[in-house]
Amino acid sequence: MDFKFPADDDERRLKVRRWFEAHPKPSYAEMAKEGYVASNWPPPWGLGADAELQLIIDQEIERAGILHPIKVNAIGINQCGQSLLTHGTEEQRQRFLPPALACTERWCMLFSEPSGGSDLGALRTSARREGDHYVLNGQKIWNSFAHLSQIGVVLARTDPTVPKHRGLSMFLIDMNSPGVEVRPIKDMTGEAPEYNEVFLTDVKVPADRRLGNEGDGWRIVIEQLQTERTKMAIPAAVWGNGPTARELVTGMIQAGKIKDPLFRDEAARLLVEGEILRLLSLRNLSNRMNGKPAGIEGNIGKMLASPHGQRVSDLAKRTQGAAGMIRSRDVLPLPDKHYGWVDNWDYAYWFGPASTLGVGTQEVLKNSVAERMLGLPRELDPTASLPFNQARSAVADDAART
Repeated sequence: MDFKFPADDDERRLKVRRWFEAHPKPSYAEMAKEGYVASNWPPPWGLGADAELQLIIDQEIERAGILHPIKVNAIGINQCGQSLLTHGTEEQRQRFLPPALACTERWCMLFSEPSGGSDLGALRTSARREGDHYVLNGQKIWNSFAHLSQIGVVLARTDPTVPKHRGLSMFLIDMNSPGVEVRPIKDMTGEAPEYNEVFLTDVKVPADRRLGNEGDGWRIVIEQLQTERTKMAIPAAVWGNGPTARELVTGMIQAGKIKDPLFRDEAARLLVEGEILRLLSLRNLSNRMNGKPAGIEGNIGKMLASPHGQRVSDLAKRTQGAAGMIRSRDVLPLPDKHYGWVDNWDYAYWFGPASTLGVGTQEVLKNSVAERMLGLPRELDPTASLPFNQARSAVADDAART
């Protein structure tokens, strides 16, 4: 692989840099107008940029000291917004994409349910068609930033008479609609919560807010999750966000903690892990430069990056000694830069256990890699081919017999 990135005097880089110098504190709406928020999207939303130009723009955003908009509205820009480019109508694109790119409307995912565990396809939230709208009923859980979002991307069941994966559809809902109740879930970070549970009670959604056709929901959600997991392969504390192993080592050197031989040995291993993940991210970048679409390999990156982030944050806290047992943002020195919502070692440590559960547990990811990449036999799911309403009855009957 050629590791030579676009030079500092690359004309493309200089053009972007000059714009940021002329606009030292741009709004996200101004950046979106220039195509810098989602530069890989086609005009008029982006620049149709190849992966190399996108890398240049992202680097120049960081150089300008601007929090990248994807860290403010990741779901609207990275995971779900681009689904409107391929599955949405022109009216949907005109309505939803401008405020998403400007970060004036934040988005959240409403996928997981308390009854389904890791089997997303077994969700029970229903969407019943009534004339020109659908009526949604159900409960969602572990919904990141739902309490701060204006738009919800909902996966619901429109047809219970077909096998579970074929009866799902996706909707874009107004989170302020009557019948939408959001309850934040307190977590052990002690800070403002990220997760929520969302209750949908007779929520009316216009039919033109369905994304794609009825029954397309599973295909669309898999595309979205693959995009999300690829982004999470970036080496950092939590899901591609926060401090890195390199910054851990630098902080340990500055604080004098690297003198401990056991800490030093562990830090060296984590630094090597981080470099491996960085190279995997560069491989993804290379694939995009060569026109290869994002594939199942995003599962590998997420599967490796999440426990790596946990180990990095754990070592950072342990360098505090006994003081590490309590909450304290003063752990190790960090560079003066925007990290987004994971902006300190302490928060990364306390939130870290969620990273190997959310967006696919380690077990689900291992199954996916084994079955879809290595060609191993698929895990038996006797309910997969049954109509969903019959599958639920069969499960209930089995439970009653036992």
